[in-house]
Amino acid sequence: MAKILVVEDDADAREILTSRLKAYGYTVDEAVDGWEGVEKTKKFKPDLIILDIMMPRLDGYSTCKIIREDEKSQKTPIIFLTAKELLGEIEKAFACGGDDYVIKPVSWDRLLPKIKKFIP
Repeated sequence: MAKILVVEDDADAREILTSRLKAYGYTVDEAVDGWEGVEKTKKFKPDLIILDIMMPRLDGYSTCKIIREDEKSQKTPIIFLTAKELLGEIEKAFACGGDDYVIKPVSWDRLLPKIKKFIP
């Protein structure tokens, strides 16, 4: 079973994502902010991380940079979730090490193919 870590501060969004992913057969763990996401990445060793950008304590960009600095997780694919459609924000997501992004509200028809691109 492929493992996915969902790092999202919004409890409802996190619960919906987690439920959907589990229904598709993925093993899922959750983190409520960037710091917890970094710690869970070390322990859970996910095959993919779905990472919100706007979070308290540590935003998604900073979280991504820290994950990329660890050689054990530097190649783990990261899909950013963002409510911001601004080109600069999307470029920033790629610049800090993100592999893809999905605009919120999350459309399952958009997210699932991106997940399957990284976890065939």
